[in-house]
Amino acid sequence: MMEEAVLPFRWRWPVYLLAAFPIVDYFLGIYPWGIIGHEWDKILFILFAFYAMRSYMVHGRKTVYPTYRYIIFLAVLGLGYIVMDVGYLTVAVAGYQVDFMYMLLALTLPYVVAKEDIVPLLKFVVLTGFLMGIHGVYEYVIKAPVPAQWIPIGQHERTRVYSLFGSPNIFGSYAAFITPLAISFAVYEKERAQKIFYALAALITTATTVFTFTRGAWVGLVVGILIVTWMIDKRWTFVAIGVTVLAVLFVHPIQVRIEQFLSPVYWWQTINNGRIARWIHAYDRMVANPFFGAGLGRYGGAIASRYFGITYVDGYYAKTLGELGLVGLFAFVALLFVYLRDVWRVWKKTVDPQMKILIAGVFSALIVLVVHDAVENVFEDSAMNMLFWLVGTLVLIYGDSQEVKRRV
Repeated sequence: MMEEAVLPFRWRWPVYLLAAFPIVDYFLGIYPWGIIGHEWDKILFILFAFYAMRSYMVHGRKTVYPTYRYIIFLAVLGLGYIVMDVGYLTVAVAGYQVDFMYMLLALTLPYVVAKEDIVPLLKFVVLTGFLMGIHGVYEYVIKAPVPAQWIPIGQHERTRVYSLFGSPNIFGSYAAFITPLAISFAVYEKERAQKIFYALAALITTATTVFTFTRGAWVGLVVGILIVTWMIDKRWTFVAIGVTVLAVLFVHPIQVRIEQFLSPVYWWQTINNGRIARWIHAYDRMVANPFFGAGLGRYGGAIASRYFGITYVDGYYAKTLGELGLVGLFAFVALLFVYLRDVWRVWKKTVDPQMKILIAGVFSALIVLVVHDAVENVFEDSAMNMLFWLVGTLVLIYGDSQEVKRRV
């Protein structure tokens, strides 16, 4: 049985810390817990990896989805990038940790998480998002001061909420990610009180996404909502489209941000020294070494900024192109495609209508981050990277349990 090959519950509870990653990481990073700091997730990874190897030797391997093979391939490829850049070993290892650690952690989860943990873990993810969303709404109400770097020159915002992330862009991505999950739970639950709670959670996280005034997160949110409604009940998709159109036409803050986006001044700025200029520079950096790029941690992200003072690229795919070249970008995009395809296939094969609803929410949430990553380095944030691999892997674990049931 699958459950026999996973940790006993008294040792599984740390997985729930991962589900509440943004809150746990914030509070473990402040005094007096600073000794642990932001390394707690690495400690869990080591513990889970140790148990996964032990479980593999005793009980054998789980269902090997193509996603897992691609993760292993990409992780080995990453080691090759480290070997090619031994002159900057510290930088390369730090870059490897940012780009690959959480997908490797996903490989251990089938040996740690039991089938009965899947729904509670997803609920815990949504509950954490609800609490963060309330904090975001509170920031908007009190007009929380916004750091100057989040207000473009020549523009004015009432406020941009950022909560524990400190970044409106990442907080917007997080809130948009939670919304499809909350919608799916609002449909999944049978008790009226539960339905109302998750519907409220969806409204709160939607409002929070708007209050971050992050256009990339807005696009991801709309795409995520359209996909989850289409997968659950296609009639709701037309309602979602109508609400989106009304919001664009009649909600003034949204109108202002869209007008800014369409203005010639914005495009002049973004082409000359903004996001598009950085994408072009990432392309030029790749041209210098087309196949392997600048090297791990050497361009366009947090590690490059820390060690070399290089500006963020504002687009994870562009950052990957400049840093890892065509080989790295192709391998990463292929992994994302296969991961989404595997989750989709589990959804297609799922017979239980209730679980089918939840898997639709997970798939849509993953799409939100894939979309927003085009214009923001979302995966460079530990919480977002972890949650992306966590929720999708929970679906694969569920699919594995169904395969076991069919064989039995």
